[in-house]
Amino acid sequence: MASASPSPAALTAVPHRRPATTLLGAQLVTAVGDGCFYVIFVVYLVQVGHLRPAQVGGLLTVAWGAGFLLTYPVGALGDRIGLRRVTILLSAATAAALLTLASAPTPWLVSSACVAYAIAQSGAGATRQAMLVSLVPSTELVTVRAGIQTAVNAGIGLGATAGGLALLAGTPTVYRAALVGDAALFAVSAIMLTRLPPAARAPVRTGHGWDAPRDTRYVVVAALNAVLYLYMPMLSVLLPLYLTSRTAAPRWIVAAVFVVNTLGVLGWQRRTARRVTTLAEATRAIRLAGLALCAACVLFWTATATTDPAVTTGLLLAAVAVQVAGELRLAAGSWCVGFALADPTRPGQWQGVYSSGVPLARAVGPAALTTLVMVWSGPGWLVLGLVFLATGLTTTLAVAWAAHRRPFQTLDPGAT
Repeated sequence: MASASPSPAALTAVPHRRPATTLLGAQLVTAVGDGCFYVIFVVYLVQVGHLRPAQVGGLLTVAWGAGFLLTYPVGALGDRIGLRRVTILLSAATAAALLTLASAPTPWLVSSACVAYAIAQSGAGATRQAMLVSLVPSTELVTVRAGIQTAVNAGIGLGATAGGLALLAGTPTVYRAALVGDAALFAVSAIMLTRLPPAARAPVRTGHGWDAPRDTRYVVVAALNAVLYLYMPMLSVLLPLYLTSRTAAPRWIVAAVFVVNTLGVLGWQRRTARRVTTLAEATRAIRLAGLALCAACVLFWTATATTDPAVTTGLLLAAVAVQVAGELRLAAGSWCVGFALADPTRPGQWQGVYSSGVPLARAVGPAALTTLVMVWSGPGWLVLGLVFLATGLTTTLAVAWAAHRRPFQTLDPGAT
């Protein structure tokens, strides 16, 4: 994997475990708020923000589309003025967006706050990833990233519980209090990030200001990664709609899906990541991820063939377990590829390009997946599964192509 480039003095002064722990703590704090936010967000927009469901869908596409477009510029800005500084500013911006959302009197201001939130969250995803490159030895990047992801899932689970309680109360006052609490957590996270060392600022090399988007091979790999990350809106948007309207499963199955997913990540993400330390292992993990996600789609389709609630529930839980297996391998393989093929001297730029796949999947996924599956049903699931399978296989070829004669890629390209 490409070597990170923190200064020797910084690494001597601050052991790498301490910055990693700080990053983990800061993301754990915000994850609690995120979990609550995800549960109440859509309900809040409809009941308090006075938006129609169709408007909510359009708003999410616009918001995450804006996040996608600005993720790379935010990452590049972090390289120039300091990744730590930009991440702190983005945490503060997220807090401000949440406070605006909680107090906005008109749908226009509510929509503006949602767009600001998506931009800040998308940019922070890139700069946090880049800070890992600048603060953690390259041999431990994937393992540390897995530990952070495990903590994030735990935080989201805890926050989702609080969000569920807010939904039970069901009053605008409680919803607004939850958003204010989320904003407070982002403010706490910003304060925690000030404890990071100056090594979070990457040295800027001379050259074009848009070098990462000019790296065609890296952009192709990032685009394929974005396709695989369509599993995120599949899980959060498509499945709740599909399971409650097209299957004989009881309604509690929606909650069970998220419980199984969360427990799977908590229990096995770090173990899976430990087995992915080279590009060969990463591409193998991604191929297996594509296969597992394809199998999960077939199982979701199969669940509609029975009218027995018990059988349907068993098929759906099996499908989610297979989906989790794919998600775990995709995460580990994707992190390894994104770190290994990037220029370690400008992590903000390269991680900005690679991380932009997540907001892109969130922007395009809900409309594309619901149209494909809710309109076309069974064949739609099969098409989606084949897309995951083909993308996983294609990524292997794309990574080998991207690794060939790479000036800052230290792994053996032939290993892929």
